Amino acid sequence: PAPFSRDSAIALPRPLTSADLMGEASGEGLRVAYQGCPGAYSEAAAKKAYPSCETVPCEYFETAFQAVEKWAADRAVLPLENSLGGSIHRNYDLLLRHRLHIVGEVRLAVRHCLLANRGVKIENLRSAMSHPQALAQCEQTLTQLGIEHREAVDDTAGAAKQIAEENLQDTAAVASSLAAQLYGLDILAENIQV
Repeated sequence: PAPFSRDSAIALPRPLTSADLMGEASGEGLRVAYQGCPGAYSEAAAKKAYPSCETVPCEYFETAFQAVEKWAADRAVLPLENSLGGSIHRNYDLLLRHRLHIVGEVRLAVRHCLLANRGVKIENLRSAMSHPQALAQCEQTLTQLGIEHREAVDDTAGAAKQIAEENLQDTAAVASSLAAQLYGLDILAENIQV
């Protein structure tokens, strides 16, 4: 093996210190990666952690890790624990595979809403679309509303985006109120999680 040199140290990540984080509390100038489409709960967590940051949507958790490693983003905000659904094992595995480390924690209350295109009524809905965990968290409410069919997609905001883009009239999304605003959807019910 080659002897350790000063140049080889450049390739290794340097642990952040509190001095590195001073002045970054607002996130001014930071690019923060998250998994999902705009309006995702992870984007809300990124904005809670760094209110003035520029958020960077990533298709997959892996992509968010790579964005930080390749300097396309300064940070990533990703879920590790869910009070209803438990640990997000995929992200723990990715932490072990990538040379990144946790620098903080954000707690975010997830309040699922039932979203549909303008004019659609709950009684016209045949199905709901969302991330599998969100569908599981809202199963009881969806059943009570008579919405029996469920369609799993990659993220909650992505479901809202698809409902809007395809102008679906018999399908609702389970997503955030922010997703409703971003994609021009009506909120038919709020706080539908168990």
